[in-house]
Amino acid sequence: MLFHLMSQNRSICVYCGSQPGNNPRYEAAARTLGQSIANHDIRLVYGGGTHGLMGAVARAVLAKNGLVTGIIPQFLQSREAANGADLTFDELVVTEDMHTRKHTMFEKSGAFVALPGGIGTLEEIIEIMTWAQLGRHTRPMVLANINGFWDPLLALLEQMKSADFLHTEHLARPLVVSDPGEIVPTILRAWDSGNVSAGAPDVIDRM
Repeated sequence: MLFHLMSQNRSICVYCGSQPGNNPRYEAAARTLGQSIANHDIRLVYGGGTHGLMGAVARAVLAKNGLVTGIIPQFLQSREAANGADLTFDELVVTEDMHTRKHTMFEKSGAFVALPGGIGTLEEIIEIMTWAQLGRHTRPMVLANINGFWDPLLALLEQMKSADFLHTEHLARPLVVSDPGEIVPTILRAWDSGNVSAGAPDVIDRM
């Protein structure tokens, strides 16, 4: 099943930290990515938080009059979005739990980007990579390798490959982009290639 995003509902899911981190390059990258998403008339799909890199990328999209879908589980809504009165999403989805949140983000997105972040960010992009390795989708996956943040993960993937644990490594291999201004163009080229599949929703729902 081809994913119908070329002419309508183009969207990029961004996973990132709810904290700004200790390097100003991280927040600057989030802002640059958000501006680029809006400038290319692409919808941002993200976790609905208002702090850290999450807030920075959303504010950058909104500052350019872009479209934002925030998806947040009910138990985190007050903690992550309580101070977000200045963020007016055109779509806010409140889910029952984290599992539903992740599936909703997947369903609404045509590509996935991992900015620097913590355990949650890592878990989210790894799950998307796992689904790709299992042949459930071929949507673009990007590691925003700002200041070499994802180098340890890339080294671990290479170790898994050399140890013969990644037999379909080519399916799970993310695109690695160090320049935040090149993330959206990289995704656009992947979309234009036509090799984008949404996978089987009934199978994804069971995962």
